[in-house]
Amino acid sequence: MTGPRSTPPPPGAGPSSASRGYRVVPMSRARRALAVGQEAARRKHTMFGLVEADLTIPRRLLRDHRDATGERLSLTAYVVTCVAAALAEFPAVNAFRRGRSLVFLDEIIVEVLLERTIDGQPAVGYLPIRHADTKSLRAVHDEIRAGQASRPQTIAGQRWLDLVPSFLTRPLMEYMSHSPRWVLRLGVVGVNNLGMGASVAGWGLAPGAGTLGVSIGGITTRPGLVADALTRQEVAHLTLAFDHDVIDGAPAARFTARLVELLAAGESIRDLG
Repeated sequence: MTGPRSTPPPPGAGPSSASRGYRVVPMSRARRALAVGQEAARRKHTMFGLVEADLTIPRRLLRDHRDATGERLSLTAYVVTCVAAALAEFPAVNAFRRGRSLVFLDEIIVEVLLERTIDGQPAVGYLPIRHADTKSLRAVHDEIRAGQASRPQTIAGQRWLDLVPSFLTRPLMEYMSHSPRWVLRLGVVGVNNLGMGASVAGWGLAPGAGTLGVSIGGITTRPGLVADALTRQEVAHLTLAFDHDVIDGAPAARFTARLVELLAAGESIRDLG
């Protein structure tokens, strides 16, 4: 009679880890780079804004478009168009600190964070939407879908993570965050849809490494008054993380108020015709 067969340890696990009730898997380069980026973000003087945005009209327009055409357009793409429009009105946000100077970007670039699996581990991909203020919702949607379908990379078009020794990753990313040449590749504003595919409503505090990070949390359906009539509202929970070294509280509040107005209006969806 033979006893039960033992299960071999998974790849990367130590020879005795299975018998101890755990396994050890080395972090991928992408995961290590993400940790380095979070450390850089932690050192920033971040100012958070937790706001609610009424998405009743744009969500209805997106559903109407889907019912009429069968096309499901990205809510993230819609938020990108609104963020880009707000940046065009408030160019002071489209800047970053470099030592004792502020560097203002002429081009509006909105970086979209993509959920990735790289080397078998979850990671974050960074997709820059260039000239975002000049692009239609459909153009932004197509770029995001193409980015999701492309080869999984941390930074689109970049393979430096595979070439740089691990001990140089931190100083390289620090250099990139203060180099106009590199900032012009990714921009200083990011959009992250934390609520995508989740049913939990709430805010997510994700500082990000740029001047402004916009995190889309959960969406709540609740009753509200519009023109003295009780109606159903779809409200998104947004977190805005500003680099306080670049932007002060009052202009940040004005930017936020304008962004909330743009999000509620649904203009880039109406422009689809």
